[in-house]
Formats: sequence, C-alpha cells, structure tokens
Amino acid sequence: MIVKRVMASANRKRAIVLGTVMAAFMAAPAVASLYGTQALEFVMMRDGDPIGNHSVSFRRVDQETQVDVVIDIEVSLAFVTLFRYQHRNREVWQDGRLIALESWTDDDGEEYRVSARAVDGGLMVEGSSGRFMAPADIIPTSYWHPETVAQDRLLDTQSGRILEVAVKPEGSETIEMDGVQVPAERYSLSGDLTMTLWYGPGKQWVKTTFEARGAEVEYNLASRPEDGSPAQLPGATSSR
Repeated sequence: MIVKRVMASANRKRAIVLGTVMAAFMAAPAVASLYGTQALEFVMMRDGDPIGNHSVSFRRVDQETQVDVVIDIEVSLAFVTLFRYQHRNREVWQDGRLIALESWTDDDGEEYRVSARAVDGGLMVEGSSGRFMAPADIIPTSYWHPETVAQDRLLDTQSGRILEVAVKPEGSETIEMDGVQVPAERYSLSGDLTMTLWYGPGKQWVKTTFEARGAEVEYNLASRPEDGSPAQLPGATSSR
C-alpha cells in the first residue's frame, strides 16, 4: 500500500508539472509560430486618405526567425510631395530573443541607421544615440510582437534609443478586418510613444492609430499574403 501511495503521489506530481509546462507553452506562443510565413499588410490612412503602406513579413531560417519590416509613406498636395518617409528593418529572433537588428530610415531626407547584436550581458546597439548595451530581453518598436504591450521600455528601430512607455489596457472591442467583425484587445501607450494598438485573436497585431503632424494616422490591416518578401536595406544583401 505504501508503494502504491508513493507511486500515485509521484504520478500526481508528474501530471502537475506536465500541466504547468503545457499551460505556459499554450499561454505564450513562440515567435516562430505566431504568424507562420504570413505577412501583415497595412494601409496607412491620414484623415481618411491613403498615404502609404506598412508590411511585416516572417520567414524561418534554420533555428532563427527573420522578421522584415517595410514602410513607405508619401504625402502630396496637387502633385507636389510634401513629405516622404521610408523605413527598412530586419530583425532576427532565436529562442524568443532578439539577437540581431539592422534598420535604415529616410525621414523626409534625414537618414538614420541602427545596428544591434546579441552579446554576453545584453544587446549591443549602435544608432543615433551612440553605442550602448540594451537589456537582453528588449523588444523593438515594430509592434507585431504581442509582448510589446507588456513592456515599460522599447528599442526605437529608427533612432536606436530606449523609449520609456506606459501601457494602459483599454479592454475588448470589435474591429472590422477584411469586411469581417473581429474581436480585439485595445491598448493605449503614453510616454515617449503616444499611440493605440490592437491585437486580435491569437494575439496578432491588427490595428494602430496615432497622431502625426496634427493629423490622425490609422493602420488598417489589408491582407495576409501566404509569404512576404524580405526587407532590403540599402547597401545590404539578403542573409538567405
């Protein structure tokens, strides 16, 4: 009887441990499986008029997940370009951690570059703020990662500096996506970033709004192609 009780107790403990591990796994989707090979394609609207596109594509390369971000914005009036913005960003993730980042930005004629690599003790970042060590678990401002809204500091992919943010959950609501009503969680960010983010079923990024140059900019998710093309940084070659 004692042996049976000991074995039963051991089995219960194994079941509890296994259940805890499975629950943690189910609650925190891996970066590699969150979007698969699909791409997020956003149309950017400014006061109701389209001004550009923002895409995020994902692909698996051996044990790494490569995330490529492409942003193109052009604001014109009577065939005259008033503002132009381009951003190219490539992130490499492994085991849930950002291990490399390269970005290039042309902000209406002013160029920025950021480079980051995982090293012992953190993430070494070089950008407009100089060279410094960021925390190993820092998340960049590309917004696709659902843990973005669980942070109080983010790595700015344009300047390479650390942004201090406060996140406020605003609750659940329904948004329209591809003509379908979809439930989403809304979050407001303040501090060095002022914007609103929405994450839908599966914790995928589905919508954004923020104010820029006195007007509201809204991201509307347009489509999810089967696969996306990698972002190409000027002067860089594909790692594939």
